[in-house]
Amino acid sequence: MTYSVRLVSARGGAVACSSSVCVWTERLGGQRFQGFDALYVAGGTGVTRAAADESLIDSLRIACSQSGVVSSLGNGDVMLAAAGISRRDWASVGRGVWHTGTSKSAASTERNDALINSLALVKRDLGYDIATAVADRLSSSNDQHLPIMLSTIGTTTLAEKAQESARWLERNCGRPISVGDAARTVAMSERNFLRLFKREMGLTPSQYLLRARLDLSCELLVKSDLPIDKIARRTGLTNGERFSKVFRKQFLMSPTEYRSKRKNGDAL
Repeated sequence: MTYSVRLVSARGGAVACSSSVCVWTERLGGQRFQGFDALYVAGGTGVTRAAADESLIDSLRIACSQSGVVSSLGNGDVMLAAAGISRRDWASVGRGVWHTGTSKSAASTERNDALINSLALVKRDLGYDIATAVADRLSSSNDQHLPIMLSTIGTTTLAEKAQESARWLERNCGRPISVGDAARTVAMSERNFLRLFKREMGLTPSQYLLRARLDLSCELLVKSDLPIDKIARRTGLTNGERFSKVFRKQFLMSPTEYRSKRKNGDAL
């Protein structure tokens, strides 16, 4: 799995971080910054001034409204407060939990925020075991809090686990994934996962995955001129022959007929 990471700022260009390293950013705003899966709002020494920038706050408000996860790093919560945005992050992990009797600097707190948010993303997409392995490698011999904190992140109800796995199936329906893969993302046995998913979603995971693949295939049929074989591969349906068989069973017409009717505006 690959992630597309975008660094953005109010006006774009070079921005110096707390370690004095400069990073290049794009200007926030416009269509290209809509629909983030996860949006992290960083703070810094200029956060009070930035929070008073009405244009920036308006752009941030729009970006947050179209993002699945919204979280702050360091004192970035000042920006969220100015925009009237509530955090929609991975779990309710109080910052006090990071402190183990010794005071920590703002830079340390910001670093911990960034680490735990990154690990939460890995846990959501690749499962608890892989996220724990990453946390173990990041933790020093004198600092073992990351694996402990990871176990508390994303603590969800069973219904939320089913919904989380359903979203994972939708995001990954174009890949050759299995029900076992989906079960691992929510740290459940395949048997228990099957029972839970059917109870909460009304479909088996396999049925839900097939529906997601067919929805994606319908979109590609209408919005692209890709050949049937290529659409089959991009939607996890192996090849054109299998794709056509499954599609016809669901829609009572071939993919080619569906494409023609939709593009001509005919009723289905």
